Amino acid sequence: MYGSQTGTAEELAGRLSKDLQKYGKKALLVDPEEVDVEDFGLISKVNDALVVLCMASYGEGEPTDNAQQFHEYIANTDIDLSGVRYAVFGLGNKTYEHYNAVGKFFDRRLDELGAKRIYELGLGDDDGNLEEDFMRWREGFWPTVAQSYGWQISDEAGSERQYRFEVIEDPATTLFIGEHGRLGAFEKQRPPFDQKNPYMSVVSVNRELHKEKSERSCRHIELSTDGARLRYEVGDHLGVFPTNDTALVEELGELINADMDLKFRLINVDEESSKRSPFPCPCTVRTALTHYVDICAPVKSHVLKALAEYTTDEKHKQTLLLLSTANEEGLKEYSRFIQKERRSIVDVLRYFSTCKPPVEYLFELLPRLQARYYSISSSPKLLTDAVAITAVVVRYTIGDRLIKGVCTNYLLPKVKGEKVPIFVRKSTLRLPHRLTTAVIMIGPGTGFAPFRGFIQERQWNKRQGKEIGPMALYFGCRHPQHD
Repeated sequence: MYGSQTGTAEELAGRLSKDLQKYGKKALLVDPEEVDVEDFGLISKVNDALVVLCMASYGEGEPTDNAQQFHEYIANTDIDLSGVRYAVFGLGNKTYEHYNAVGKFFDRRLDELGAKRIYELGLGDDDGNLEEDFMRWREGFWPTVAQSYGWQISDEAGSERQYRFEVIEDPATTLFIGEHGRLGAFEKQRPPFDQKNPYMSVVSVNRELHKEKSERSCRHIELSTDGARLRYEVGDHLGVFPTNDTALVEELGELINADMDLKFRLINVDEESSKRSPFPCPCTVRTALTHYVDICAPVKSHVLKALAEYTTDEKHKQTLLLLSTANEEGLKEYSRFIQKERRSIVDVLRYFSTCKPPVEYLFELLPRLQARYYSISSSPKLLTDAVAITAVVVRYTIGDRLIKGVCTNYLLPKVKGEKVPIFVRKSTLRLPHRLTTAVIMIGPGTGFAPFRGFIQERQWNKRQGKEIGPMALYFGCRHPQHD
């Protein structure tokens, strides 16, 4: 089971699920949002049940959206889980006060309910090297599980595909063109709007906040929500679904000799799984690489291992296998070559030029392109039919390579009238309920964004003749002359 906000915990859970193939076993991969959480107690009726949780912490130590009900149920239930064995890997960030609070909660609470911890709690730090943390934990986890259950590595175990690739010949088949849920959702918008059904907003303002002498770019963007009933409060986050850079998409297609206009669908070979495909299908290869697959993130170790099978150069093959190994040499090389250099799948395929994996395998290996979240920098009381965000455009160089943030560079060239898929995510950051309460705001750089909404909110209340308390803003920037 996984609690995932940006897709990482879901990906790690999927990798653990696939690991079972080498033991000739099969796992049930579960999104707690898609099941009745009260059925979790039935797991105790399964002989030798093993539950593995990959749980991310979001915001100030809160559960992710898809794990909120499950978290609440486990916190309040008194079910007896004796006989159940479990392990937890938490995903967090040490720069936050409540580091890995959700993973620690589930590890402690399952023990209190009578379940037996089969392996130590794993904690991944996204501010450090989460992939390395996971690889080290997994390296010790499976041998412990195998010894406990008496499993042996199966001679017949292979690297089975999770999805069946089916080419579509019928020209009349209706295709997804980037929708994230319902087919045709972009043309026929229907509320409520959320992560699975984003609203196609229209850009009304996109202006530069830095002066010409600045080497960086920071954008003030307003997105029209006129008539959408897209409600938000000051302090909330705006989710934005970006697309990958067109030039990168086309280059990736060329590197693996993919037919970009090929129509296809992916079908889960596990008929019991609630996830029929990794992303909306049917669509074209170009649509999948543009809208649904993350081609810019540093490549994960399991992807490198899989790529080795499709490399004709023996030296390249051995290097890829080393980079995917969890020993000290492999972890060191992975950190140096992939993490610190931030090499994406495009970078890796450029470097290992003899590697030509089939595009359908990349669809299975690469993570889903996720929404990016920005603090809303407006008040709905003042900006009644739009929502504003403030975002620094991410661009920097590593050696001779230019690294660009996916979403901010997607937003950068948007002009008035262009469309952007968005949704609102509720936040715990709120103004005091009493208008007269004094507020101190500390927000350097784009940390100022939510406080702009706070100030607008109180300005509006003041105009209504209401008494408001004092507000103090502490702001900082790199270059006061042009930031």
